[in-house]
Amino acid sequence: MAEPVTPTVAVPAAPGRAWRWVGRALVPLLAVGLGLLVGAIAIVLTGGSPIEGYQELLAGALGKETAIQAVLARATPVVVCGVGLALAFRAGCFNLGGEGQMIAAGVATAVAGNLLGGLPAPLAIVLSIAAGCAAGALWALLAAWIEVRFEVPLLITTLLLNYVMIAFSAYLLAYPLRDLGGGAAVSQTVAIPDALQLPFLAAGGRLHAGVLVLLILPIAAWWWLRRTATGYELRMTGANPLFAEYGGVDRRRVVLRTMALSGAICGLAGALLVLGVHYRYIDATFTGPGYAWTGFTAALLAAGNPLTTLVAGVFLAGLDVGAAGMERHTDIPLQVVDIVQAAIILMIAVRVTLGRWLNRRMGGRLA
Repeated sequence: MAEPVTPTVAVPAAPGRAWRWVGRALVPLLAVGLGLLVGAIAIVLTGGSPIEGYQELLAGALGKETAIQAVLARATPVVVCGVGLALAFRAGCFNLGGEGQMIAAGVATAVAGNLLGGLPAPLAIVLSIAAGCAAGALWALLAAWIEVRFEVPLLITTLLLNYVMIAFSAYLLAYPLRDLGGGAAVSQTVAIPDALQLPFLAAGGRLHAGVLVLLILPIAAWWWLRRTATGYELRMTGANPLFAEYGGVDRRRVVLRTMALSGAICGLAGALLVLGVHYRYIDATFTGPGYAWTGFTAALLAAGNPLTTLVAGVFLAGLDVGAAGMERHTDIPLQVVDIVQAAIILMIAVRVTLGRWLNRRMGGRLA
């Protein structure tokens, strides 16, 4: 008797690794392209020329060596904070508290720098940075503890704690920590000793030694995520928390550990600003430039990858620096860059929709 024939079902081949990388790259590139398109429309509405505006923006960011130094100086706190937020995102922790964690670190670094000024300079610098990182970690841990203990989402606690730290630091600078010498009109701490100020890498430039962190930290964070057991637990918790818990991973412990690490890295960004840029903590100097929120945009654009957060952070810093040059040489306001960044965030918010659309256009090869 003849054997029954089992019908075969054609199963589509799984996409290769190269196509998956293409899919990961196309979505953020499309988001950036659409953001620039929205910016061009805004420029037209102001009566300007998008081509001229973007040419001046590019020249303002890359036209001179000093401009490139300014971009890297701006990118340093943006990328460092962005990497800290990216690690939290990979664990499923939506940390919106980078700004508050940077401020806590800035105040702590300024205070520690003044208290430890009598120590050898290298040791005092290390301890001051450690104080800043510890302050950022503790502030982030407060939000994590509230979620673990009372189940209040991090999205809410981290955002609201920003305003608490802004108000608390304003009080500290207005009363107990205020520099009363020199007739300063703004609220600020006493300047740290000269020996603790990070040296500049080029004479007459703005690039301090903290830029080395810009290059080292993303690589170290990527290696930790991919090559360590704790990094694996973090990634698995973010990708599938139920599966991670079934495999024996304690989600509460991962949340607390991840938020402490994220806050410490955001704190490092604040410490570098104090030691390498302002040499003290000055009220509103971290909130006005929007370092943390630009880092947040970079982390979202990079989908939580530390290496691509570096690329996204430098790109966004270039937009900010180039916008000043664009405004100087044209009638286009620099707020156009804010519109571009807002449009990029909007496009990232519909990342899933963009990804599905691209996958259909590519015949399912990006799935």
